[in-house]
Amino acid sequence: MYKHIKSLTSLRGIAALVVVIHHFSYYGLPKTGSTLSAYTNFFQNGYLWVDFFFILSGFIMTHVYAKTFCLKLNLKNYRSYLFSRFARIYPLHIFIISLFVGLEVVKLLLLNTSAFTGKFNLTALFSNIFLLQAFDIKCPPLLWCNTYWNEPAWSISVEFFIYSIFPTLLLILLKNNSKIDLIIYISTLFCILLLITFTRGNLDTIIGIPSIARCGLECILGIITYKIYHYHIGNYKKYFHLNFLAIIAITWIILIMHYYWHHFRNIHDWLILPAFSLLILAVSINNNSVISKILNSGLMLYIGTISYSIYMVHWFVQELLKLFWFYKFHDVFGKEFTEYQSLTSLGVFLMIVLLAASLTYRYVEVPARNYLKSTILAKQDI
Repeated sequence: MYKHIKSLTSLRGIAALVVVIHHFSYYGLPKTGSTLSAYTNFFQNGYLWVDFFFILSGFIMTHVYAKTFCLKLNLKNYRSYLFSRFARIYPLHIFIISLFVGLEVVKLLLLNTSAFTGKFNLTALFSNIFLLQAFDIKCPPLLWCNTYWNEPAWSISVEFFIYSIFPTLLLILLKNNSKIDLIIYISTLFCILLLITFTRGNLDTIIGIPSIARCGLECILGIITYKIYHYHIGNYKKYFHLNFLAIIAITWIILIMHYYWHHFRNIHDWLILPAFSLLILAVSINNNSVISKILNSGLMLYIGTISYSIYMVHWFVQELLKLFWFYKFHDVFGKEFTEYQSLTSLGVFLMIVLLAASLTYRYVEVPARNYLKSTILAKQDI
């Protein structure tokens, strides 16, 4: 049985909220983004926290499954593992897709506007139902896709693909010593830099099939980070003040995200990845630090617990808000807002998202996951 690292749950919640603010401020109500960017570009760079998710996912899955797959990898435990991951991500995903379908029906029947067109076409719906939204071979060069009904859900499509090969990655990487780990980590970072440079020049627009490489490589960073945490840090722990390392990581992240480099975006986005590894490592080990105590507070842990619901539900809330506004006022949402009204709208939006996420977590995500695990996995054990 693995030990739960509570501080990482809270970090996941912080990451989800940063992504939500990024999407609302720069896609839902761009005037909010303009207001925020006058002070800092932290939230304009908020998409980088999706890459934090990928690194964290590699770390946590290694923490959970390392012993399982080291002891024995066979068809039965692989099937059990993969279905467990499926039960974790799919029920909420398909529920949100059904809400988007309902939204298209509302457009068609009540608003008398075009529906099931553009990105909300039926082919894209099929891709989303089968978690294939990142595999659209009809995309233009460099696979810029328009198949995402629920925009954030592109990441779970590629994550599930990486889940399917994760045990193999784990078996290969766990056998290496610390020197090989360092070489692999640096080589992986270099590969990510090449990926960014020769696709679209930043991490934000690496979607479609190249995002599989984005997710897979960052998952490898997470695996190596975990190996340092579990196997190697004991030899060096007495030489480091790990609370200080967390402060270094946070400062590093803030400095990168505060600035928006119009030139050398590839370097800008790439530089934050080691800081994410360092942050995960520092807060995982040092559970008695001031930072860890903040992360382990009840509110932070709750936000982290419902983070997947936050991540998945917020784009629907955003689209629903825009549709309601158009229906009520016959105008684009927030077109005439002042800066104050824009920032107030962001605050209200966050409260609505947190409420909606609490409900979907309690009444959709957890019950559906438990039902699938208790029925289908139980049948597999018979």
